[in-house]
Amino acid sequence: MTLHPAVVVFPAFSEAEYTGEASEVAPWLDRYVFDHELDVAGVDHPIYHATDARLTLAPTGIGKSAAATTVSALAAGNDIALDDATLITVGIAGCRPAAGTLGSVFVADRVVDWDIKLRIGDTTDRMQWLTEEYVWDLDDSLADRALAAARDVRLADSDRAREIRQRYDDARSPTVGVGTTVCGDEVYHGEATAAQVDALCASYGIEAFATTQMEDAGTATALERFGLLDQYISIRAAANFDREPPGGDPTESIDDDVFDLGIENAIRVGKSVVDDLTA
Repeated sequence: MTLHPAVVVFPAFSEAEYTGEASEVAPWLDRYVFDHELDVAGVDHPIYHATDARLTLAPTGIGKSAAATTVSALAAGNDIALDDATLITVGIAGCRPAAGTLGSVFVADRVVDWDIKLRIGDTTDRMQWLTEEYVWDLDDSLADRALAAARDVRLADSDRAREIRQRYDDARSPTVGVGTTVCGDEVYHGEATAAQVDALCASYGIEAFATTQMEDAGTATALERFGLLDQYISIRAAANFDREPPGGDPTESIDDDVFDLGIENAIRVGKSVVDDLTA
């Protein structure tokens, strides 16, 4: 039997991949009634389907390779029909402090691959001898619809987030916005690497980025090859800043994260978008 969802959601990790208690999968299982569970060749996690909600939950695993493999297995197989589905990544990310604050949620307008680049000394640039740019522009109309669906979502906040913001002289509360997301298998934190990410984005003509994460370039690559990229939305919530506070030490601020808050707000926005698309 082939499932025909209206929406497929791609969270990255469950407790199986993460040594803490955070999970991008569990909150979805709490919010919908999934009446089908199936195993798909090439996918490490069970796939869940909610018939009434017309929603499929397909955990990818952490990193670009895992995401690309999972999405390709689904697209090439006969278990789930993706042709008429909206495909949504919902998860957490690091955040550029100038773009937003902890707990803020961003709908991506484009995805940049951080790993494919040319680095000479302290200079970071795109690979000049490759004809392909490792940037994926996402569908504007889908991004606009996601933003509209999230307009009235009430975002959570926490004392922990407010405490961390004070170190950044940041008095903002979480909001929903749009921006570029940068994807890499390297987890970085600190001004030094952030400046190189800025440089790579600038080499592609991108003025600034909003979030950093580990899966979306793999997901976008797979979807593009199967002709499905124009059905893709990426929703990411800020669980940490990508650099230290002014005058701070990145070896200390690397621990300043709010995974639970990020996951909660990502799911709140994600659910609003899913419900809008399946209404």
